[in-house]
Amino acid sequence: MKKLLLALMLLAVSTVASAEVKYLSYMYNDNVKITITNVECSIPKIKEQYQFVVFAKNSSNNTALIGCYKKQDENMIEIQWLDGDISVFPANVFLVDPMTGKYVKPGSARRIEI
Repeated sequence: MKKLLLALMLLAVSTVASAEVKYLSYMYNDNVKITITNVECSIPKIKEQYQFVVFAKNSSNNTALIGCYKKQDENMIEIQWLDGDISVFPANVFLVDPMTGKYVKPGSARRIEI
């Protein structure tokens, strides 16, 4: 699964070319961190409806899941996971720094470290 995630991320990052890759993360629970990016979705079966890459990492069992997301409306983000599941989250949960609990300015997203 790690190799698939890495391969898909590398493919997605290569399509961005020189644009700065940004991300925002949300600690879903004690073990799962969901990260949204500004990298264009390149998963053939969902890229027409979902614009950007999202991935989740479970630290308890060292697994990862990839998918793509879109804005459902101004306040919600809809995620289509590669396994077929769909998740919907309030967009503002991705704007809270889990270390400080404070809001992050939308234009100040951090750079992805691969």
